[in-house]
Amino acid sequence: MTFQEMKAEKANDIEVNKLNNPQSFPNDGPYVEPVGIDATGGIVEGIIAGMVQKVGKLLLASTKLNENERKEGELDFPLKLNTACSGTDAPSIALGLIQENLNHTVGNTTTTTTTHGFEYEHNMSCELEPFKQAYISRNFPDTKLFPDITKLTGGETVTDVYGREQTIPESNLFIAGTSCKDFSMLKSSHRKDIEDKGTSGETFLAAVEYLEQEKPKMAIFENVQNAPWEKMQEYIEGRIELKDRNDAKGIIGMKKGNADKELKFEIDDQGRYVVSEVPKQIGARAGCLVDGFVRGDDDPNEIQQLKCKKSNKGKSLSLGELAKKHDIDLENDKLVIEKKARYCTHLVKLDTREYGLPQTRNRKYLFVWLSDDPEDDLGGYIQLIMNHLKTPLLHSMEAFLLSETHDRIRCFREALRSGPGLMVAKERAKELDFFDWELSGVKDLAYHVNYREKHGINQRARWLTQWGPQGRRLVTPVIWPELLDMWNHRRLDLIDCFSAGVVRDAVSRDPNHHSFTWDLSQNVHRTDARKSTVGVSGCVTPGCELLLPHKGRTMMGFEKLLLQGIPFSRLALGPETEVQLSDLAGNAMSVPVITACMLAGICAFQLRREQKSIEKVNLKNFALSQKYDHANGGVLAERGDLYGAKLSSTKDFAETFARIGDSLAGDAFRCSVLCNCETSGQMSPDEKVLECSDCGLGICHACTSRHQVGSHSLKEIITSETKRANPHEFEMKLRRAAPSVIVLGKGWEDTIPEATGLESYSFQLQRVDRMRGHWLLTYGAWEDHGSGRQVAEIRVALGQIGALQRKLGVAAYVKCFSPAIRHDNPKRGVLGDSARLILRMKGQSIDFESATWEVKGAKPTKSSLDIVGSDPTDSTRIQVGLNDDAPKGLKSHKVQKKFTKNFPKSRNSLLHYHKKWKTWPGTIVVHGDENDASVNGTYKKMSCEHSIVLSALWRRDETINSPALYLYLRPDVMRTDLDVAVISTTPSYRDNMEICELKDWIPENALVEGTHSTGVRFLSWELAPSLKLSVPEPAMRIENSAKPFHDQVDSSEYDSSPILCEMSGLSNEGMKSILQNCPGGGNSNVVIIDLYRKMGSLNAKKLSIVAAPSLLKCAAEGLLSLELLKWYKLAQPKKSFGLCENYCPSRPVEKWTAVNRTVKKGTKTTELVKYERGFDAKESSDFYQTLMNRPPAFEASVDKRCGKLIIRMNPLVAGHQAAAHLVRGRGLDEAFVRSIDVSYSLSELSRMGEPKTKEFRVPNSDSFEETHVEGMELPLYPRQAKALTRMFDIEAGKVEFTEEERSEHTLSGIGWCLIGKACKITPLKGGVLGDAIGSGKTVVTIALILKGIQEARAKRSVKDGKSGATLIVVPPGLLTQWDDERKKFTKNKLKCIVVDSTLSLQRRTVKEICEADMVIVPAGIIEDMGKTTKDRPYTELLTNKANGIKIPPAPSNGHAEAPTIEGTWVRNMQSGPSIYVGNTSEQKHRDEQAYYGYAYAENIKKLRTKSFGPDERGVPLEYFSWDRVIVDECHECLVSTKRQDQVSKSTEFKVQARRGAREFLGVGCTDASARPLVARTAFWGLTGTPLLETEARVTELANLMGGTYLTGSAHHWRKEERESGRDIFLNQQEEGSKSREYRCAIHNSCHKYVEAACQRNRGEQLAVQLERKQIVVNMSDSDGSKFLKAIKVVHLESYSIRPDQLGEKAGDVLTVTASSTARRGALFEIIDSIQKVEPHTKIIIFSNAVYGGHESALSALKSSGRKFCHVDDSHSVLEQNEIISWFRHTDATEEDRARPRILLLSFNQAAGHNLQEACHHVIMYDPMYSGSDAVADASVEEQALGRVMRQGQREDVTCYRILLKGPNGEKCLDDCIIERNLDEDVLRAATSNFD
Repeated sequence: MTFQEMKAEKANDIEVNKLNNPQSFPNDGPYVEPVGIDATGGIVEGIIAGMVQKVGKLLLASTKLNENERKEGELDFPLKLNTACSGTDAPSIALGLIQENLNHTVGNTTTTTTTHGFEYEHNMSCELEPFKQAYISRNFPDTKLFPDITKLTGGETVTDVYGREQTIPESNLFIAGTSCKDFSMLKSSHRKDIEDKGTSGETFLAAVEYLEQEKPKMAIFENVQNAPWEKMQEYIEGRIELKDRNDAKGIIGMKKGNADKELKFEIDDQGRYVVSEVPKQIGARAGCLVDGFVRGDDDPNEIQQLKCKKSNKGKSLSLGELAKKHDIDLENDKLVIEKKARYCTHLVKLDTREYGLPQTRNRKYLFVWLSDDPEDDLGGYIQLIMNHLKTPLLHSMEAFLLSETHDRIRCFREALRSGPGLMVAKERAKELDFFDWELSGVKDLAYHVNYREKHGINQRARWLTQWGPQGRRLVTPVIWPELLDMWNHRRLDLIDCFSAGVVRDAVSRDPNHHSFTWDLSQNVHRTDARKSTVGVSGCVTPGCELLLPHKGRTMMGFEKLLLQGIPFSRLALGPETEVQLSDLAGNAMSVPVITACMLAGICAFQLRREQKSIEKVNLKNFALSQKYDHANGGVLAERGDLYGAKLSSTKDFAETFARIGDSLAGDAFRCSVLCNCETSGQMSPDEKVLECSDCGLGICHACTSRHQVGSHSLKEIITSETKRANPHEFEMKLRRAAPSVIVLGKGWEDTIPEATGLESYSFQLQRVDRMRGHWLLTYGAWEDHGSGRQVAEIRVALGQIGALQRKLGVAAYVKCFSPAIRHDNPKRGVLGDSARLILRMKGQSIDFESATWEVKGAKPTKSSLDIVGSDPTDSTRIQVGLNDDAPKGLKSHKVQKKFTKNFPKSRNSLLHYHKKWKTWPGTIVVHGDENDASVNGTYKKMSCEHSIVLSALWRRDETINSPALYLYLRPDVMRTDLDVAVISTTPSYRDNMEICELKDWIPENALVEGTHSTGVRFLSWELAPSLKLSVPEPAMRIENSAKPFHDQVDSSEYDSSPILCEMSGLSNEGMKSILQNCPGGGNSNVVIIDLYRKMGSLNAKKLSIVAAPSLLKCAAEGLLSLELLKWYKLAQPKKSFGLCENYCPSRPVEKWTAVNRTVKKGTKTTELVKYERGFDAKESSDFYQTLMNRPPAFEASVDKRCGKLIIRMNPLVAGHQAAAHLVRGRGLDEAFVRSIDVSYSLSELSRMGEPKTKEFRVPNSDSFEETHVEGMELPLYPRQAKALTRMFDIEAGKVEFTEEERSEHTLSGIGWCLIGKACKITPLKGGVLGDAIGSGKTVVTIALILKGIQEARAKRSVKDGKSGATLIVVPPGLLTQWDDERKKFTKNKLKCIVVDSTLSLQRRTVKEICEADMVIVPAGIIEDMGKTTKDRPYTELLTNKANGIKIPPAPSNGHAEAPTIEGTWVRNMQSGPSIYVGNTSEQKHRDEQAYYGYAYAENIKKLRTKSFGPDERGVPLEYFSWDRVIVDECHECLVSTKRQDQVSKSTEFKVQARRGAREFLGVGCTDASARPLVARTAFWGLTGTPLLETEARVTELANLMGGTYLTGSAHHWRKEERESGRDIFLNQQEEGSKSREYRCAIHNSCHKYVEAACQRNRGEQLAVQLERKQIVVNMSDSDGSKFLKAIKVVHLESYSIRPDQLGEKAGDVLTVTASSTARRGALFEIIDSIQKVEPHTKIIIFSNAVYGGHESALSALKSSGRKFCHVDDSHSVLEQNEIISWFRHTDATEEDRARPRILLLSFNQAAGHNLQEACHHVIMYDPMYSGSDAVADASVEEQALGRVMRQGQREDVTCYRILLKGPNGEKCLDDCIIERNLDEDVLRAATSNFD
């Protein structure tokens, strides 16, 4: 199919009318502006409070009923909730919010009992995913937690997640959000029905079984609208409407069935009918008994029994036959299935946005209640309440987004900038041009081309991204460039299509400044540029990736939780990744929705009791009145903390902040956000910062190459000589200087109506934010001493007051919230500030004496202006790339009235373009203003793009008598109204410095005479000299401590929690507010505040309001009894740090149990033994309880007698937990443990620095002296001698490294962070020699052995198994080479044993091995093959010698390293969201790997307890200790991809051998003494390609090379490779999220290790040349057909594709290219051309075994009849070495010359060989590709070429690459892979950036 044919076929998939329809405006006008410090904080709580108020009387009446008054199915109290809700447990959150609201309005919260009677217990939760289990356990600690809903029923007990046998707790309310993924319409194919064994069906059926077994009074089921609800109701009710028996009720589009024949029954021994076969459309399970049937219109309770004679047992009959036999009317009767409990159901269809949340989420909820009456009308009452509880949508999606400085956003951006992020970016940069069909062949291109054509968008218009091939992107100043680097061309073009699409609207919008959400996970035809309702996001799903273009980033997991009504600030979240948070949010029930459902279920019975007739129900009669209803939500003075109080002396606000501005305004500007790269917290690494003199855009010099800045007039404002203050240090200065409390003076309430009551409130400092051009202090006023709403704020800006304003200063703004928070008719739209005060620099200081507060004029003055345009220039629509088809499409489209009913009045068409749409005026003349400060004048259009709305900016130049003025469009960000043109003193709408608004004006109006006259509203600010703000003396102060905090810490005490600070001055009302949620504290003088359990988040919020401002200021002033950020050393306690079980309980040890299973395959039956791990239930339970009851790091309490807040801190908590990782599980002795240094520090989260991501650079050894070794036959080169010195220094213990681990504990609500640090300076026990390929790593190692041989021989002991040998672990093909190198450089001075197999080991005695100097062994020896594929001679030998348990073969499935951040932070949609880094999340594979390692380790333990005589033969290598261990080509064992691990032919490192090698080397073992190979001196790795591009790889390498501990090692992904679900759950439970400080520590630790332990030296410049030749061939037509057929599975039809487009299907396609006949022919042509010139030369052919290239080359050579050598599985290790050795040396004899001239090796077999002496021709048959890890693949190719191109080569080397193209020369896979593998950045990363 040609592209044009495909394009035509897909044309109808583009629904052009979606974008031709205008954006509708909301019925109720703009949204209510979110207000408050945490704008999202009260929205959800307010929605829930409104619902409770609506049905409050019904709810309270329900709680007070006696049991005998309740009807069947009616819920009693306390509610006993059991859930199966996929992680978040939203119902429990909702019940907590209901109870909290009732406590506030009705209950007595100072006692343990409540007066409202609404009590609940969350008794059970069910969740399979370990990370969700951890979430539930953290947030609902008293809830029984079971792992699998499908295993809940059928037994008396169920195993919980801790391994305990538990009974299912009693429940009267069961809520299940059964899986929806198989039912969802998002699945375009493979959707499943209930019975299709999908997750959705299995979980639903399990929930039904639960209902029947446990019989809860009520249940609620949630799922997507397209789930098979009718069938689900049949399953639950057990009643089948026979007239509908053939309807296609299943989810799959099935044809009408024939239940008369397909529904079958069998007669049991009691003569009853049992359902035996069920067609898809019937909701019944096979095995169910038939109760009977109900005739037509009979009473539904009159069931006609169905029975027959017992003698008919076993007979089968169909429904038709059953009906005939028992006279059942199939068109009128109902079949009744026997149920253990009878339920009725009611189905409710709803959308989340109907319940107050700005998210379109269409769902259905099924209400289920116990009832014997099939016609129970309760469902009608439920529906009435559900409708009544619908909540107006007051707040847009914008209210639910995080601030740019939120740590989650900072962490996300940091990840994008990290090494893994850079690797993804490099891969994306190699993508072929998406718009070149011949190159890319991506079928999605047809959709994009059609989208552009149908909407009138030029094909190459890329307004936002300017993407192109080779990674070219120039993005707008708003968008994060590092985020776009993660995305492929399809996504980038979708962004550009949608950006042009929204500008195309008749009412143009700018995605840089208006709010949109674009789902990048969908194709351009399956998602929308704008939703039908403005301000509302699409459905939050686990896999959605929502771009917020005006924020420049994607929506974060926290924001998705908020859009589900789940306030993340109330949750105890741990180390969840972005993908996991998205999974939690996407699978959650929306909290307001489930709240409404539960309230409806509870209240429906009471409503029916009070209103018998459903038609007469008036639900307004049941509203619950509240204390302050009379105020309609207004601000009341009596709720203020200053009500009735008298303030002591105060200072003038203006004078106070003028002094602050004098000293800090300059630094405030210089260290503010001055570039897009700084918006998430970092400082630009570039010293130069530029600013556009036209629009004020700021950008650092480094970012100019990544953003579209060509249209801007940039000038330097920060030069390299300018010193920019550190933002974290500046924040402390600002906190020190700024007051913590501000109050209003008299007269505010009289002057400003909306300020009524505010004079009775204090304003507490809540936030200090680094903003663009300034710093912002935000003060908040709260009702009820912090327990109520925030009612107002004062914002104080310090630095630049507005864009391009050169005079720095201070600006204060007062905003009163009362119009927006009133209950009835809250103000919609922008709330605006009520008053402002501007203090500007005058000379060297700020003039505050003449400054006066201004208030907004009561009514803006209206008049008109003449606005005349000339000098037409291109409009933004033209710049965006719209053509004439855009207006034609709009004009020809007939718009439905529903889109225009709320249109605002306008003189300009809101449906079609203006006739001058292509041009805007270049010059505008304004006249008609008669005010003194006139806006008249000539305005010139600025060329600036993107930084202002629609790039529309005109400037009137500054003169002596008048300032510069700017005309621009002020956006209605949420698009609820038209944008407004304004004239302002600054070019930014964010400054709020507008002078006037132009009514109904667009730039085209200035070009048409009839619209020159324009209405104008002047926004006047009136002087209010009577208004003052005051700074009172602080009421709360930290009391001086008699003794420094550190002096009070006593390590000998179990719980040393000295007082960190005591803050006095709490009022009685303040204490009540803080203790409001602290039950049980009524009679106690000192009440501990719960900050960790159920009420922790609420109490933390109270602290942040009431206490944090004063505490943080006092800390900034240095009034704490310890210094912030200073490290204090802790004395070692009696029980060493890290070993105390109270602080760090040890996990119960897992136990393995043999389970016998019988497997039947055909007629053959096999008995299998499988080992399963388990845990002692009691030990697990005790461990968890100890874990939960560990002493807290912080304790906050209130002493009610004297009004003190007391903060205690226990540094021992942090010290022990930091030390635990450092000392446990590493086999360290007591002396080591006692010698570690443990210290602690108190930090503030806001002051933590950012990790500076940089590439790892391996140092050389140039600075070292040379070491000379006697006895070497050939001298070392100087660089080799220097490298040897460095290795000797490490072995001598001269090179030390600080091992360090940390533990962090945050004081919620205050933001203090206690950091424990455990560290130990230890000598390195090894390292990495990573000299360049061919630089002589082998000879350096031999010299190392020879130099220390006498010392090694002196330490050997045959009796103790101490060998004097260096054990050298090598790839199998290098055994002989190593021995040859030994002979070459030392003759026979070193005694060597080569152990090439188990058989050769069995010939060796203990004495021989102990007395050897070198023992060479293949890395995969423990997976040495026997006679059959299941035989493992080595592990069998080990088992026999140890008398241990049988070791199974290494697992062939498992886990490959995840080399990038895709699937953890950035989604990889080809493979879906990955939950565990480096794991497939299949527990069975983890278990297999774990048992393999367990069995191997147990045998080693037993082996080492044995004693062997000197003549004992065949003692396994693990018995001995070695002088040192050398791992040659160490990267081979560490790095593998999933595909490499699946290769089973023509490679030495097959999956099992590779895994065996990792086990042999102890890669996953942190205890160096317990490893299989024990080195007394050092553990060395040799590699020419160290692969150090990520911290994870450096950490793994450090652990292998002697067990060096790097910060963060305890959390490495290898740890999870073999862990149980329980341990993964506990990891998530214990670890918590990591702060920026911790991430910095990890980064620094890895860099320091590379610097200390690794070295890489270049060899001498080779005298020979390397010539690379590419032999280009075209595949045959037949191979081309195979290729196109193979790529059809991924919907591609082009030869020009990339491997990453193929995903998991790459193997099939690459196999086609690898086996191409053209490739084979090219191989022979190359060989012939070489041999024609050099008939006796030797040729090395390398091929890729991962995708069939090796098999192809092998087959080709065999069929050609040419003589060649190769290595495969049939060769023993000795034979492999012998074959390869023929090619290492020049021919010496006729026998040599008679041997084959060609050697075929796979790339996997390439590492380590020295083939330079006899070979100088290399052929790369096909390129190396194993997956997405370009660095690993490039390093393998470099290793292969390095076999020949290395020191010792005397001939010029030629490397031939076969490059296969399409039949007509089209670019193909080879082009992409070769280009990728030869990329300079990739090669640099593969060789670790050495100098």
